[in-house]
Amino acid sequence: MGMTVSASPDVSGELPLKDALAFAERIRPSLIEEQASVEARTTYSPERHQEFRDAGLYKLLIPRLYGGYAYDMPSFLKVMGSIARGCMSTGWCLTLGASHALLVASLWPKEVQDEIFADGHVVIPSTARPGGPALRNDDRTWTLNTTHPYSSGSPYSTHYLGQAFEMGDDGKPRGQVFFIAPRDRYEILDDWGRTLGLKGSGSNTIVFRDARLPEGYVLEKTMQVDLKTSSTSPGFELHGNPMHLAPGQGFFGLDLATVFIGGAFGALDEYERLLHERKTAGDAGRAPAARLYDPDYQRWYGLASVRLNSAQAIVNDAAERWMEICARAASGGEPFTTKEDMMINMMCREATRLAWSTVEETIYRTAGSSASVNGERMERAYRDLSQAWGHVNMIIEDTMARAWSTLELGVS
Repeated sequence: MGMTVSASPDVSGELPLKDALAFAERIRPSLIEEQASVEARTTYSPERHQEFRDAGLYKLLIPRLYGGYAYDMPSFLKVMGSIARGCMSTGWCLTLGASHALLVASLWPKEVQDEIFADGHVVIPSTARPGGPALRNDDRTWTLNTTHPYSSGSPYSTHYLGQAFEMGDDGKPRGQVFFIAPRDRYEILDDWGRTLGLKGSGSNTIVFRDARLPEGYVLEKTMQVDLKTSSTSPGFELHGNPMHLAPGQGFFGLDLATVFIGGAFGALDEYERLLHERKTAGDAGRAPAARLYDPDYQRWYGLASVRLNSAQAIVNDAAERWMEICARAASGGEPFTTKEDMMINMMCREATRLAWSTVEETIYRTAGSSASVNGERMERAYRDLSQAWGHVNMIIEDTMARAWSTLELGVS
């Protein structure tokens, strides 16, 4: 893997954003070099995991009380996007493993957080779809028999954050529960890597078999995708951080869009390399020439650059809006509304759409067939992005748009 690059926190216990970004940029060449091995392994290497841990990237959203850096959302996204620009699979695995610390720190009481964040290091994958039944026991515990596919970030996980159906005495679901479980309660299946793209994203299936959780680890009548906010939360009372007053849809959309756009910029980087190294195909009356000096390639590169920067600007704005709404709620104003949460999620989806169309219609279309040979960086970028474009968050756009409109227009 080459020489390890450190982004060690300074003596005050902080990790300045500029240092985290410098670290991400310095390791980008090795991330690019290792993409094939990441796919073959279906996740990044143990050595890379340790490097991320030493650099503090898993601690960006962990509260300061537990030794974390409590980054704001725009800063967190900048670092994760920079990682994804080198390897989208690695960025996906890291981002979704590191980001859910925010939800745990927002929703669970101090006594549970003290246990979860005991050593200051957590990696917490999550999926929002309920994985099966959760039964309440007489001894103030719960028993899980659930299965959770597509748990991105699972190979190096310390905990799992998931949904289950609370079962009544009649054997029928009574509602959903949201739970946090330590690593020794679940099994990680060796079942990832057969998809078209994101083969190295560590999105394995997690299984609970008669797993017991303490009562405090389970939140009843709570849905990750429909969190109701108010002027306070356990996390806000404990940490005083306005980010602990946010629901989950916008937050999730910001995560996914950041990794997607980072991957798209990676495709643009490869396109630029091809401009320097490849020639045009030539046509009637024109001999092949260096792409770098070809007017068409110059135009395509310029259009792709401005469109990806526009997509990034949408996500940047959405993240700033997210922070502003959290601050409003923390200062006694209106809590973060479902309508606002949906709008941020929808903005992120449109940014993703713009990035995908840029890669599909301009970058990949004009890169040339030799760039799509198995193992080429452009070929892998196209597979990864197309896989992410089929994510369920992209599929629900019509449902969410209708739901948002009913709230905005006051109709049912």
